Amino acid sequence: MMRLILFLLFGSLASITFAQEADEELAAQFFFNEEYDKAEILYKKLHKKNEESVYIYQNYLACLLKQNLVDDAEKMVSKQVKRFQDKPLYTVDLGYVYGLQERDKDKKKLYNDVVDETIDKMNNGGFSTFSLPEQLSSAFLNRNEFEFAKLCLLKARKSRGAPTLYAQNLIDIYKITKENESLINECLLVLNYDASELPAMKANLIYLVDTDTKIDYLQEKASIYVQKYPEKSVFDELLLWVYVQQKSFNAAFRQASAMDKRNKTEGKNLIDLANICLSNKNYPIAIKCFDKIVEFGEDGYFYLNAKMGSLQTNYYLVVENGQYTPEDLSLLISRYHTVLNQFGQNPQTAPSMKQLADIYIYYSHDLDKGVALLESLVEMPRLQQKTRGWYKLTLGDAMLMRNEVWEATLYYGQVDKEFKEDPLGQEAKFRNARLSYFQGDFDWSKDQLDVLKTATSQLISNNAIELSLLIKDNTGLDSSTDAMAAFAHAQLLLFQNKLEESLTELNQLPFKYPKHALEDEIYYTKAQIFEKQRNYTKAEEYYKNVFTYFSDDILADNALYSLAKLYEYKMNQPLDAIKIYERIIFEYNSSLFVVDARKRYKLLKEAHKTELNSAP
Repeated sequence: MMRLILFLLFGSLASITFAQEADEELAAQFFFNEEYDKAEILYKKLHKKNEESVYIYQNYLACLLKQNLVDDAEKMVSKQVKRFQDKPLYTVDLGYVYGLQERDKDKKKLYNDVVDETIDKMNNGGFSTFSLPEQLSSAFLNRNEFEFAKLCLLKARKSRGAPTLYAQNLIDIYKITKENESLINECLLVLNYDASELPAMKANLIYLVDTDTKIDYLQEKASIYVQKYPEKSVFDELLLWVYVQQKSFNAAFRQASAMDKRNKTEGKNLIDLANICLSNKNYPIAIKCFDKIVEFGEDGYFYLNAKMGSLQTNYYLVVENGQYTPEDLSLLISRYHTVLNQFGQNPQTAPSMKQLADIYIYYSHDLDKGVALLESLVEMPRLQQKTRGWYKLTLGDAMLMRNEVWEATLYYGQVDKEFKEDPLGQEAKFRNARLSYFQGDFDWSKDQLDVLKTATSQLISNNAIELSLLIKDNTGLDSSTDAMAAFAHAQLLLFQNKLEESLTELNQLPFKYPKHALEDEIYYTKAQIFEKQRNYTKAEEYYKNVFTYFSDDILADNALYSLAKLYEYKMNQPLDAIKIYERIIFEYNSSLFVVDARKRYKLLKEAHKTELNSAP
C-alpha cells in the first residue's frame, strides 16, 4: 500500500513539473513571437507559483511593459520589493517603472534611499556585505542608470575610507559611458596606492588606444604624477608606455634614457624601446636607443646587444629603404668589421656575421667574401643546429649565385635530410625544387612542389603552390616548354643579380613566343629587376600592370604588396602605400600578405592622420 502511495505521489509531482516546464516553453515561444498578451497570462501563472525566479519575473515584467500596462507593472514590482527586501534588483525596477510614469521625483528619492540603505547594511554587516554596493550598481547598470551606478560605489568607498574600493567596477562604467578622463583618473589613483596593478591598468587604458581616443589627457596627467611622486617609478613606466602608444618615439627615447640613468638600469628601458621601434620600423629612434646604451660603457649588461642592434638596424635601413650609396655600404661594412674584431666570431656575434655576409652577397656583390663568412658560420662550434641549418640554406643560395649548382644542391639536401618534418627542412626542399625549376627540370620540380603544398608553414605552402601553378599553366603543351625554360632562366639570372642579362632575356620572350601566357609573370619579374636597380618609377609601372591587367591571377596580391612596400620604404609616398594596403585588405582578404598589410595600414594611418584628414 505504501509503495502505491509513494508511486502516486511521485507521479503527481512529475506531472506538475512537466506541466510547469510545458508552460515555460510555451510562454517563451509566445514571448519570442512578440505575442505578449498570451505570454503574460502564462508568466503571471508561473510567477504566482515561483515568486523567487528572477527569470520568470523579468519576462513577466517585460510582457506588462511591452503592452504599456505600467500600473499593473508597478503593483507587481512593489510586491516583489516587499517580499525580497535584500534584493536591490526589484527596487531599481520599481524606480524604472516610476520613470515610465513620469514620477521622476519619486524615482530619484527611491534611488537615493536604496543607495543609503545599502551602505548602512554594508557598514553594519560582516565581510560578505561588501558585495551589496556592487549588486546594487549592477542593477542600476541593467537599467542604464549610470549616475546612480557610480554614486552607490563612490559613497560606499567614502564610507569605508578605502580610496580604491570598487575601482574596477567604476573603470568598467567609465568605459561604457565614455568618461575617459574619469577612467584615466581612476587608473592613476589605483597606481598611486598599488604599483603592482600597472599591467591591469595598462589593460584598462589600452581601451582608449583601441578606440582611437586621443590620450593627450593621459599623457598630461601621467606627467603630473611623475613630477608629484618622483619616488614612485610606476608613473615613469606608465608615461613611457603612453608615449609608445602615441607613437611619440622621440619623447619615449628621452623618457627611457632618463629612467635608465636615474635608476642605473644600464639601458634596460632603452633596449625594450629599441625593440618596439624595430617592430614599428622606426629605425632612426631604434639606432638612437642602441647608441645611447653604448654610451653607458663597455661593462654594461646590454653593451654587446646594443652594438649588434645598431648594426642590424642600419642593415635594415639598407635592405628596406634602398636609398644608399657605395660609400654608405662601405661605411656599414667597416662598422661590422669593427664590432667583429672587438668581440670575435662566436655564437653571440653570429647574427652580425650573417648580416655582413648578406651585405656582401646581395648589395656590394662580393660573393667570395660573403661565402667565406657563411662557411665559417656553418663550421662554428657551439652554434644551435637549427641556426646552422638556416645559414647552410643561405650558403646554398650563394653557391647557386656563383653557378655552383652541385654545391647548392648539396647544402639544400643536407638541411632537408637533417630537418625532415620541420619547416626548415621543408624550406630546404622548396629551394631544391626551385633550383630544378631554374634548370628546366619541370617535372621533378613540380613533383616536389606538390608535396610541399601541405607544408606546415603557410609561406612555404603558398610559395610551392605559386611555383607549381606557374609550371603547370605554362608547360601544358610540348611547344610551351621552351618558353617556360627561357623564363625560368631569366629568373635564375635575376636570382644571381645579373639584372641586365635577365632583363634582356625577358624582353626577348614575347617575340620568341608571342602566344605564350607568361605576360603577368614577365611584368612582375621586370618590376623586381627595376626595383633592384633602384629605378622605382619603372618598378611602380610594372607592378601596376600586373594587378591592373591580371587582377584575378595569382600574382595580383604579390604585386600590390610589393608596390605598397615600394611606396612606403623606397619612394617615401606613405599616403599611396595606405591606399594599396587598403586594397589588399578589402579585395584580397585571403592573401598571405593581409596580416602584415593590416598592421602597416593601421600604423601608417595613425602616423599620417593629419595629411589624410586634409586630403581632398
